Amino acid sequence: MTSDAEASAPPRYTPLSLCLLTGVLGGGVAGFLDAAVTLARRVPGLTAPRFASLAGLGVGLAAPGGLFLAAVGALLVLALRRRARSLAEPLAMGLLALPVIGYDAFALFAGRRAALLPGHQAVSVVLLLAGLGAVVAALRIYLRFADAGGAAESSGADRAGRRLMISTSVGLAVTAYLANVLLLPRLYPWFHLSLSLAFLAFVLLAIRVLVVRRTDGGAVVQRRHVVLWVLALSTMAMGILALAVPQLGASQSLRFAAYEKTTVIRALLELFPRPRVARLVSRAERLDGDIDEPALPGGPRLPVADVFVISIDALRADHVGAYGYRRPTTPHIDALAARSVRFDRAYAQAPHTSFSVASMLTGKYYPTIARLAPGDVHDPVTAVLRRYGWKTAAFYPPAVFFVDAQKLKAYQDSNFDFEYVKVEFLDAYKRLEQVAAFFATDRPGRAFVWLHLFEPHEPYDDRAGFSFGSRDIDRYDSEIAYTDAAVGKLVAYIEKTRPGAIIVLTADHGEEFDDHGGRYHGSTLFDEQVRVPLIIHVPGIKPHVVSGPVEVVDIAPTILGLLDIPVPTRMRGTDLGPWLASPPASALRLPPVFAEVMEKRMVVWGHEKLICDMDWGFCAYHDLEADPGERKNLADDRPDRVAALRGRLDDWLDDHGRFEPQLLRGPANPNGGDIPRAIARGRMGDLMVARELAEMLRSDSPVAVRREAARLLVMLPPRPQETRDLVLAGRAADDAEIRDWATVAAARLGDAAAQEAARTLVERTDGAGKELRLRAALALALAGDPAGAPVLALALDDCEDASLCRLVILGLGAVRDRRAVPALLRHLPEVLNRREIVGALGAMGPLAGEPVISALTSRLDSDEYVPVRAEAATGLGKIGGAAAVSALVAAQGREREQLVLTAIGTALGILRAADSKPEVNRALKPPATKGRPGSRH
Repeated sequence: MTSDAEASAPPRYTPLSLCLLTGVLGGGVAGFLDAAVTLARRVPGLTAPRFASLAGLGVGLAAPGGLFLAAVGALLVLALRRRARSLAEPLAMGLLALPVIGYDAFALFAGRRAALLPGHQAVSVVLLLAGLGAVVAALRIYLRFADAGGAAESSGADRAGRRLMISTSVGLAVTAYLANVLLLPRLYPWFHLSLSLAFLAFVLLAIRVLVVRRTDGGAVVQRRHVVLWVLALSTMAMGILALAVPQLGASQSLRFAAYEKTTVIRALLELFPRPRVARLVSRAERLDGDIDEPALPGGPRLPVADVFVISIDALRADHVGAYGYRRPTTPHIDALAARSVRFDRAYAQAPHTSFSVASMLTGKYYPTIARLAPGDVHDPVTAVLRRYGWKTAAFYPPAVFFVDAQKLKAYQDSNFDFEYVKVEFLDAYKRLEQVAAFFATDRPGRAFVWLHLFEPHEPYDDRAGFSFGSRDIDRYDSEIAYTDAAVGKLVAYIEKTRPGAIIVLTADHGEEFDDHGGRYHGSTLFDEQVRVPLIIHVPGIKPHVVSGPVEVVDIAPTILGLLDIPVPTRMRGTDLGPWLASPPASALRLPPVFAEVMEKRMVVWGHEKLICDMDWGFCAYHDLEADPGERKNLADDRPDRVAALRGRLDDWLDDHGRFEPQLLRGPANPNGGDIPRAIARGRMGDLMVARELAEMLRSDSPVAVRREAARLLVMLPPRPQETRDLVLAGRAADDAEIRDWATVAAARLGDAAAQEAARTLVERTDGAGKELRLRAALALALAGDPAGAPVLALALDDCEDASLCRLVILGLGAVRDRRAVPALLRHLPEVLNRREIVGALGAMGPLAGEPVISALTSRLDSDEYVPVRAEAATGLGKIGGAAAVSALVAAQGREREQLVLTAIGTALGILRAADSKPEVNRALKPPATKGRPGSRH
């Protein structure tokens, strides 16, 4: 029998009520904090009302998510409490983590064909049990300290322990969040998802301590009150979410903030279907039609002049003095600009060398053309010039073909049709000697010379006599200044030996230094990566500045116009002759300019700029006149201008088929001819046609069209909301090839039956195409299934398309299969995709093995690329162990780049919290003295 006191005492917290309240509160707090930090980061277009909607999304998504996890944990607690009352809660939490622990334990031997190592199943079981035991033990200690400090008779030490648990949880949450934001932004989605989950978990642990109020070893809050609070908070969260979701669909700025800048919110949004993309505006619906204008004036003509095109790798415009840079990096280029025509806002067609140079030399939008017909060859400007009697010479490094080499193979083999060619990595001053040797030996009457100087490309050297400091950006400026001095000598040589020559100076792309959260290039379309200098020196032309936007693709037709050579009708660039004239044509008459990278496309028209994410279906609109740093996204404030620019972008995409009808060849029309618009746009990677492609699978279209539609669906990022039912229906198509591709498409959408069929596809030897097997393996990797790991590993050895190589590497990182390690290590010395390879090796975790640890240690110690060193630190933190810790501690003493130091600190912080081995603890002690700074070059 119970006493009266016991009978009248309020019920104690049960594990169920504690877990539920912790889940809903912790999830809501994590979601709100994610939104608040996003606001503090001054995300463009995130006004107060949109922040309210973003916070609503965070609370509305994360609170139910936390509640769901808590409910699962609570059920486990109830199931365990009778048998192991004191261990019920930590054991339940350990079981929640069991899927992750189990995955790591069995990754060593995963796949359809088990490794032949004897007893590997037993080893995996032991690792799983050991991992589970470690988690349970750590949680038991945590909960003892966390709960003891709330009791009435608790000691000061207990209360101090409770405070320690709160501060530890908060510290780890902050560390996870900062690492998510600062380390390798826009790279490795699986890495950022893991950090998002870690942040959420640590917030839940902190809230778990705060909600516990115990007296005499028990709780004083009544159970019914807890249940009411849980119901009220959950209902409130769902109501807030219901109000916020319509705003997400209505506001492009809100979608930009949610999908691009948050961590937890984005991870939770990934669980839901992606928003439908906006309907394209047809030509008849344009908000501003073209206005008839008088004919443009003719440009200058120098029909027998020499032409020199000097392109400088990775030279962003705003690091040139003539474009407003304060450091004295480019006195010689500035002097050239002062007596030339300077185009204030010039853009590269892509933020990497290969496609940008191809666009410059062909006068065509090569990034899009390569999507449509990667094997086609287009006459470069050199072919035209040679027909008219110009001797052509080129001096450039092999790096011009590093990205998407297969698509550019014809140009690599033909050297862009130049006659005199020097292709090698060579110092800028040595290049000048080569140029002089060409003129001395060949003595051309009229010459067209292209010189590509590579110095400002990373890794950066601190050049003697041109030092600005030791940071990445300082050494970058040093490389620019060194190159500028070489340009000065070259210009002096040209004007002395080839008087009357036309000189064009430009760059292939820019370079980012955390301007929008990233490094280097090849990842965004913000100005720091795609805006380049363009200076055209025409003897006898009065110097002036053209303020409107132009493109690198304009250089080829401009050269032909200056030389009075007819411009081929298939060249898409604009002859800038009218703007070189004195007086120049109005900058308002310049047409829009375009660029693209991955799933993003850009249009700049006048002072307006639109960047559209074709995957997520949102655009960012910037007024470059009022906001040159692209910090204010006005997409929701100017929907009329967004629609107008989006229409221009749509016209530009459609015009590729009009200007290059021969490009419209493919599986659906091998001999050319008309094809459905969805097929043409699908070849260009346009996700807006995904549903149309899916509808073709069982339509009455010709079988060749339906086959290509199924294949294109697999090439595009998946869009479950729009295509799921149609893709599943396509698995019953009347053609076997369509059924196979539809199976891969359905596997990517998460269909279990299709994933099982995809496992059969990757092992087929009956003539199934190599590409089909590879795409099936990638689909399985997307679901974390390692069955296709051998196919992916083989593909890495035979991969020439840069984008596809990256997908393969990311897939190997996602499945974490040890069978991929040899292939990854073989390709680690390659510069291209090295960051992704290091990330995939680090993803192997504790079972990575000594060769992986050694390789990552070497990269952390001496790799010239900052993001690679940061990724190596992150990978070593995931692998753990004494060797990894020692490498991290040693690197911490000599590293000077903040990005890498942050990665090292995050990795060591996680290891300190997770590893209690004596040898690791000894290694984690800070070094007694600071190491000497090491050279990176």
